Amino acid sequence: MKRLLVVLCLAVAPAARAVDVSLQFGVLEVVLVPSVTHAGLYPNVGVGFGFPLGHRLSLLTGVALEVSPDQGRGGLVFTATLDWQVAEHLGLDLNVAAIHDQPGLKFASSEFFLGAGPGVSVLLGKWTLSPFVSLFHGLNVPGYSLVPGLSVAYVF
Repeated sequence: MKRLLVVLCLAVAPAARAVDVSLQFGVLEVVLVPSVTHAGLYPNVGVGFGFPLGHRLSLLTGVALEVSPDQGRGGLVFTATLDWQVAEHLGLDLNVAAIHDQPGLKFASSEFFLGAGPGVSVLLGKWTLSPFVSLFHGLNVPGYSLVPGLSVAYVF
């Protein structure tokens, strides 16, 4: 009976899928709106994880460290992207991100932001180029920012 139960469980269980791990690099420009004021250029580096959800649909998550040398600020970025592969080398993205940003090493002066927006992913073998634009709102500070950027990922 045990053997029959094990065989039945294995027969109906979904196939295991591998999780993709990537090294990510990017750069983004923060523009305050509606004043259209430059608020920082932020290069970033991080790690990402890709989870297949179904036919041509994936969830991509990541965490990155970003620094704005021109503003003396930096922090962490947490991302989640729903990617729909519409062609062999092209995906449409819906991005959501939470950002922690602070001046220098002053954690007590941290600002937090939540944002979302569209993007695309161009798949080039193990490399992925992802231009995007997101609208962010301050969670503990007033205002909005428009954030265009480019992310480059290498999938191991």
